[in-house]
Amino acid sequence: MEKVEAGYVAVEVVVTKEGNQYSSWSPEFDIASCGDSPEEAVKNLGDALELYLNILEEEGEREQVFKERGIRIIHGDETVIPSSFVTQYRQKLPTPV
Repeated sequence: MEKVEAGYVAVEVVVTKEGNQYSSWSPEFDIASCGDSPEEAVKNLGDALELYLNILEEEGEREQVFKERGIRIIHGDETVIPSSFVTQYRQKLPTPV
């Protein structure tokens, strides 16, 4: 049996506050989730993405979906540079009186 090198997929995650909850969305896969905190929303999205990737693998469709969406498997310690928005900070700035 041939040993397959493990890798990972780097996805962007967009988190927004909606009422009393937070939503999380992966643009690459167009999958979303939610939670009571930003961290919970991201964790729940990770669970949903993992389930989706497992189904793609079981159905033999991973390679086709990855190709269509421009997603690649990253191996080793390769540097991943975000392709768009990274994070947002709220900062107080003094204003003249």
